Amino acid sequence: MLFQTTFATYTKVADIGGGGSGRIFGVVDESGDSWALKLLDSGKANKDKSKRFKNELQFCLKNKHPNIVTVMDHGIFVDGKITSPFYVMPRYQSSMRKLLESGISSDKVLKFFANILDGVEAAHLQEVVHRDLKPENILYDAKKDLLLVADFGIAHFEEDELFTAVETKDSARLANFQYAAPEQRKRGLGVDRRTDIYALGLILNEMFTGQVPQGTRYKTVSQVAPEYAYLDDLVMRMLSQSSEDRFASIEEVKQQLIGRKNEFVSQQRLSELRETVVPVTEIDDPLIADPPRLVRFDWDEGTLTLFLSRPVNSEWIRALKNMGGYRSLSSKRPEDFSVSGDKVVVAAPENEAQRIVNTLKEWLPTANQVYKNKVLQEKKQEEVAKRQQLEREIKQQEARQRVLKNVKI
Repeated sequence: MLFQTTFATYTKVADIGGGGSGRIFGVVDESGDSWALKLLDSGKANKDKSKRFKNELQFCLKNKHPNIVTVMDHGIFVDGKITSPFYVMPRYQSSMRKLLESGISSDKVLKFFANILDGVEAAHLQEVVHRDLKPENILYDAKKDLLLVADFGIAHFEEDELFTAVETKDSARLANFQYAAPEQRKRGLGVDRRTDIYALGLILNEMFTGQVPQGTRYKTVSQVAPEYAYLDDLVMRMLSQSSEDRFASIEEVKQQLIGRKNEFVSQQRLSELRETVVPVTEIDDPLIADPPRLVRFDWDEGTLTLFLSRPVNSEWIRALKNMGGYRSLSSKRPEDFSVSGDKVVVAAPENEAQRIVNTLKEWLPTANQVYKNKVLQEKKQEEVAKRQQLEREIKQQEARQRVLKNVKI
């Protein structure tokens, strides 16, 4: 079975899995490299599933996040009169389900969970709700010791199928939807980010206990790992029957973990420059991504105007005028230059013009580096302050709960 794209041919070597309207195959390319290929069976898929497959393909094609599976190639498979879209992604030999079956040590659970939080949050920040989070849809990269979220679209179960299973009490079919939130089991209720948070609560508890919480008397984290007992309250809120009572965002979940000194948990944001999701500590500054350089000049009646490749801000101007040690090829000092937007203006006799141009060209790399160091330092200080504030808030919450529990009237 061959699958062709514009620049490659893939040969099927294994069946990995799939459902009624799609299959996942193990394939190899002409170089013998292994990949996973997801195929939509257009002969069985309805319009809704075809649309979801298209949305998933487009989302994963542009994805650059390390905790979301990335599409590497895609094409159309022709079988007689039926044409079916497919895409190619890295092949991972394991999944979170397999990790759960072999057991995950307690000291490693939260690091893995942070991977999942980052992947799901990256989707949410791009206005994508997964709706079908479960261990089978979370893949494991053994080389990087990293978890990645997969199946953004075609793996989504049909709500009508779930409703039917609930209404008819079909336990066999309902077992396939054990990670579904309460609002996914009743017609007419909205599904949003908090639906994914419910599934994440189930998964977090299962990572510690090996069991998916059912009802109120489920096995808790504190029963198997007392040092992580604080997670029980976190899980309980994530599993609230009403979505209104859950955390409203992944960021709020992370804040609870950061506040308890889990240093490996990081906050994220949507980068306009890179068009992807990045850690909040990553610099997203055009003056750093593309530092200003001298592009042209003008001279008129003793005034030299130099034009930079981009406008600069007040912090960059301070960096130029406070570079520390520098040398000047002319008689000019940094404070002699007036900077506004992308223009640098300085008084310049005709015979000094070239030396002044050379001086500014020599200063620019230093000024750019001073500016970058200052921004990095401020970002780091901001992150430390934020973490310390979250830690104080958590301590205050815990102290209040102890008083409410122990003090009697």
